[in-house]
Amino acid sequence: MPVATIDVGTNTALLLIADRDEAGRLTPQYQARRFVRLGEGVDASGEINPGALRRLRDALLYYKQTARTWKADPIVVAATSASRDAQNQAEVRAMVERDVGLAYEILSGQDEARWTFAGAVAAFDDLPLDRDCLVIDIGGGSTELVHGRPGTVPSAQHSLDVGAVRLTERLLPTQPATDHARAAARALVRRMLSETGLHLAAETPLVAASGTVMILALLHHGASAWDDLAPHQTSLSVAEVEAWSSRLAAMTYDEVLALNPLLMEGRADVFPAGVLICETLMHDYGFATCRVSPWGLRHGLALRYWYEESKDLPSAES
Repeated sequence: MPVATIDVGTNTALLLIADRDEAGRLTPQYQARRFVRLGEGVDASGEINPGALRRLRDALLYYKQTARTWKADPIVVAATSASRDAQNQAEVRAMVERDVGLAYEILSGQDEARWTFAGAVAAFDDLPLDRDCLVIDIGGGSTELVHGRPGTVPSAQHSLDVGAVRLTERLLPTQPATDHARAAARALVRRMLSETGLHLAAETPLVAASGTVMILALLHHGASAWDDLAPHQTSLSVAEVEAWSSRLAAMTYDEVLALNPLLMEGRADVFPAGVLICETLMHDYGFATCRVSPWGLRHGLALRYWYEESKDLPSAES
């Protein structure tokens, strides 16, 4: 029987319905995305506002009905940065349980990082199992950095208190962005990266699990769907990311939206900030290229359910 997992982030709520094949590999059957902008104003007010709560309720009710259509069980709802930081998180949890009839799990930064890592690397068959890699997930409210070996518990994980929505609201509120604002935003990201104390071996592979980088890859190659990309097109060089970051910084909201209205729906205002985060990380750590994974936290949540069901949790020694 398939499982449904819902990743409630700061900007989007993402649904995955997945099953396993005969070899036990995760096989996505249906995916959907809704822009709830749950973190709207959370950085300033400390609370999730009533409008965001209504958008969340409507999205979850729709996803619940969709999951029932697919006969998925259980339906796992897990929330990240905006819910973690909100002072009224108890109100959010109570609303979901009362109005939607689903449990609302708020993940710790460590758990978010761990299962994002598991989902992201599971998309690849060619990552070396005897080498560490770094997975980056640029969310709306936070950015997760996870370092470890595929198939094991990560050896290091860091949740940076900055994501595309939060960075936009703090330092990049206008489009085009000023040079001063971009410098301040880059300095903030750089400071947070340095505070992790993360040291990487030479040639550590970088894997990006975020919607920001996935959509950047689609834009760069002129595609509208992941299946339209050839295998060699699922990586981005640091020069390509830097070029896009500069280009986006000089554009108005309408110009960013016009790049691809379908892909940019709900994110045209925060997309430049997400790309700036990726650019800064690649530059500061010396990454020449970035592998782009179409899988992320919601895929990791499905893996977590099956691990727990079989009592076969991966260990750092496995």
